Amino acid sequence: MLAEFIASVKEIVLQFSDVEFLVITIIASAIGLYSFYQMVKRHHISRLIENTPTSKIRSAAQGYVELNGKAKLLDGDIIISPLSTRQCVWYRYKIEEEYEYHDSKGNTVRGWRVIKSATSDDLFLIEDDTGKCIIDPDDADVVTTDKRVWYDRSLLRSRRYTEELITQNEPLYAIGLFKTIDRTQRLQFKRHVSELLRQWKKSPNLLLLKYDRDNNGQLSEQEWQQVRLAAEKQIQHEYGKNYQQEALNLLAMTQNKDHSFILSTLSEEKLIKRFQLHVMGYILTFFVMGSLVIWAINVRLGA
Repeated sequence: MLAEFIASVKEIVLQFSDVEFLVITIIASAIGLYSFYQMVKRHHISRLIENTPTSKIRSAAQGYVELNGKAKLLDGDIIISPLSTRQCVWYRYKIEEEYEYHDSKGNTVRGWRVIKSATSDDLFLIEDDTGKCIIDPDDADVVTTDKRVWYDRSLLRSRRYTEELITQNEPLYAIGLFKTIDRTQRLQFKRHVSELLRQWKKSPNLLLLKYDRDNNGQLSEQEWQQVRLAAEKQIQHEYGKNYQQEALNLLAMTQNKDHSFILSTLSEEKLIKRFQLHVMGYILTFFVMGSLVIWAINVRLGA
């Protein structure tokens, strides 16, 4: 049975034209190299988490630290997930639409394409028994256990909704750049920008009129970036130079490429196991793809 399968695969490999074989070989090699890169990256992250001691917020040193605590909202506006309207401290969602296409053999194949997605960038807190630290989630690698997927098949084209949340008082593991800064340097500024953007969103037609450059009835990622820049400029103008300085702790993305910024509702132990499983999967993929490429080349060469 196995011998027949191998013989049939050999026949297929030999039937490819030189150009087809070259393209397939390049694709398979690229998958193998990508798997090797991800294997090294995830192994590094796993070791980084293992070797970084947990700090208490009150006594944490300036620099790269690991914290364990609970997720908390900042005082002020609550954060609501746009999909489920659930209250949270952080959310990420995407909306996909089902579509059909024809493959190279003319068969009808169904797939999903993303039509909308967003990730919360609002500040929130991590709190332990010694103090509080503000989390700036921009560019964080977020791992959350609160993930829901549901479907709406009542529309002309079915839609799939995926939502991930970090909720109030949920256990939170965080590792990133810890620093003490003045309040207006980051917290007040970002909160005021977010509040201004919320106000602008209440007048979507006005936003489209000002920033919808391609006139397609919706704001692209690049156009929305222009909206955010305009809000930041307005807040900067309103700030002027008259503001109070107040020290606070902030955990954010580090510029050191060897240091990852991770937020996780999984415990440290489970997070390490997760990355180790990823490493094993990528090792397997790397060796499988590499072996297939070498075997296929030998078949073509008649070895």
